[in-house]
Amino acid sequence: MAGLAALAGICILTAAGSATAQKAEPENAKALLEKAKRRDLDHQMAAGQTYLDRLAEDLAKGQKESEALQANITATNNLQKESATHLTELAGQRKRMEQVVSLTALRIEAEKLKSEGLQMLADAQAKALVALSKRADETNLRTALGAAEMKALAQSEAPAATDSAAKEAHVPLAELRKKLATSEVLAANAEKVARDAMRAASVRLELADAAGTKAKRKAGTVEGDLPEIAEKPVDLEEKQPAPPAAEPKKHTRKK
Repeated sequence: MAGLAALAGICILTAAGSATAQKAEPENAKALLEKAKRRDLDHQMAAGQTYLDRLAEDLAKGQKESEALQANITATNNLQKESATHLTELAGQRKRMEQVVSLTALRIEAEKLKSEGLQMLADAQAKALVALSKRADETNLRTALGAAEMKALAQSEAPAATDSAAKEAHVPLAELRKKLATSEVLAANAEKVARDAMRAASVRLELADAAGTKAKRKAGTVEGDLPEIAEKPVDLEEKQPAPPAAEPKKHTRKK
């Protein structure tokens, strides 16, 4: 009986422990589930916070990049403005240089015409000198002929004059008249050449003066301080010598 009672007690205790275990198992599972849910939530929250932190870092990085890009844009705009200003300055310099080149070309043309005109004037003066020399030769021959005619006239009126003396006096007179005629032609031709050369030189120097005046007007329109044309216009009346005056021909009395 005692053994049966003990066995019964053990069964009762076992049954009571099983009931208590059955009641504790759902509570432990719920706690574990709650812990699992909390861990998952914590993980999600940590992942979300990490994502937010990363977004904040990206936003901050993007802000810095935006500020740096804005600074580059500002610097680029400033450089563009400076480049536009420099381009305007270069365009102005090119315009000025074109004007200077054009003015220089006018000055070169004027100086070239002046140099050519002065050379032509020098040649014309040399030709005028030759004409004067030819006219001097003619004058000398005319003087010699006049003297010879006077001598021949004196011999013809002398009582002791003979036919042979008159014949001898006639020969040099004929030669002198022939030489004088040739000298007159040469002198006239030389004077014509000198006048033509002087006329051509005058035309060229007038063209040089006109070109110089045009260059001066151009210089007045060029911007900036440019040297003015300081050369004095050629005075044609001052430079051009008077043509040699032809001496009146003396009428000689032929015997």
